[in-house]
Parts: sequence; structure tokens; C-alpha cells
Amino acid sequence: MKIKSTLLLAIILMISATAFAQKVDSVKPEPVKPAPAKLPTVQEILAKYVKAIGGREANEKIKSRMASGTVELAPMGIKGTFEAYTAAEAKSYTKMNLAGIGDMLEGLDGKSAWAINPIQGSRDKTGAELAQAKLIGNFYREINLDKLFTKIELKGVERVGEKGAYVLVAIAEGVPAEKWYFDIVSGLLLRSDVTVVAPEGNQPAKIFYDEMRTVDGVTLPVKIRTQLPQFEISMVATEVKHGITIEETRFAKPKL
Repeated sequence: MKIKSTLLLAIILMISATAFAQKVDSVKPEPVKPAPAKLPTVQEILAKYVKAIGGREANEKIKSRMASGTVELAPMGIKGTFEAYTAAEAKSYTKMNLAGIGDMLEGLDGKSAWAINPIQGSRDKTGAELAQAKLIGNFYREINLDKLFTKIELKGVERVGEKGAYVLVAIAEGVPAEKWYFDIVSGLLLRSDVTVVAPEGNQPAKIFYDEMRTVDGVTLPVKIRTQLPQFEISMVATEVKHGITIEETRFAKPKL
């Protein structure tokens, strides 16, 4: 039971934290280079990241997004699909269907967050779980990291696969700290280490952004892989639409 509940929270975390793209030009990989003798500042790393994902202006032009795709759990071999709707400033709705488990719904209307699934039934999020949902669900999170987090520190340089990365640790009030790994060369986010707040107990998760694409002038991950203590989740987006009209009722908790 605990594994299934944790699965739901981890999947929603991934969908809310980022968006997906399709049928677009791939970002060409950069060669690995050694870390510079003088490390950049936190602001310089974040500014390079914003530029790498298309710049502030291109990101701010997008007001809403619909994404859908597939998900698979290893080593269990469980497969499923998802669809997610997100909008400014912090609104989201996600429907996940997993074989043998069923439909799982999560929503955020900007102020309150809720979840409905076969494991826990219907419930509202409170406390740190609600705070984390709002932080992750902020539509312009990626271009406003320095505003959303009260303290961000550079902890040095590590490797993510074959790439060197600047490691930042970010703190926001009322939620667990996050650790980000930014590619030294491209400036893109390669990995995030987070702690998923859950009723059954907090769960550590390592999120890898395995494949990046560019759509509508914005660079986004198309394939995401998340490692949890019990299993690994792989997600691939097969469709994305920007600028769609989303009714406010989409984000409201359904009446059962």
C-alpha cells in the first residue's frame, strides 16, 4: 500500500515540476569540459539556465499547457498513461491511469490542493505537502527559482553521467530542501534531488532529465526518469499543446 501511494506522489511531482515536448528539434549534446578554475555565482548559473530554456520572454508568453504521454515502472513492468493540464500562476490537474491500479487524480487551483486515488480515496493536502504542491506547481517556476526559494547555495561540482554539473542546494520555507545539478556547458538542468512530502512519510527521489527538446521557443525535457528507494519510473511525453483554454473547473476538486 505504501509503495502505491508513494508512486502516485512521485509521478505527480514529476509532472508538476516540468513540462514536455514533441515533434521538435533535438538539443545537440555538448562535449564534456572540465570545471572552470573560478566557479560562477548562483545568479550566473540561474541566469544561464533561464537562457538555456529559451529565455524569460519566451517562457512568459506561454500561459497554459496540456501534456500527455506514457509511464512505466521498473522492475515491476507496470505501464500506464497520463494527461496533465497546467496554467499560470499555480494551477494544475493530472490524471494518471496505471494498469492494475486504476485512475489517480491530483489538482491544484492556486490555493488548495487535492488528491483522489484508489489507495487513499479523496483528500485535501495540508501543511508541508500543500506548500510543496504550490512550489512545484508554480507555472513560471523555472524562470523564477531565485524568487521562489529563500536561500540558494553553490556546493561545488559533481558529475551526472558523463557531464560535469554545478550543484546548488535550494531552501524554501516549510518544505524540504532541493538539490539541483546544472550542466556546466549547456546550463540545462540534468538532475534534481527532492524529498516528496507524503502522508505515509517523506520519500527521497532522484529525477533525471534524460532527453531535451525545443518547442515554441522553449527547451523542455521529453523523457524523465525518477529513482525512488523501491523502484524507478520512466515517463515519455507524446503530445503537448501550449496556449489552450482550460476551464477553471478543471482544477477544482470533483464532487464524489
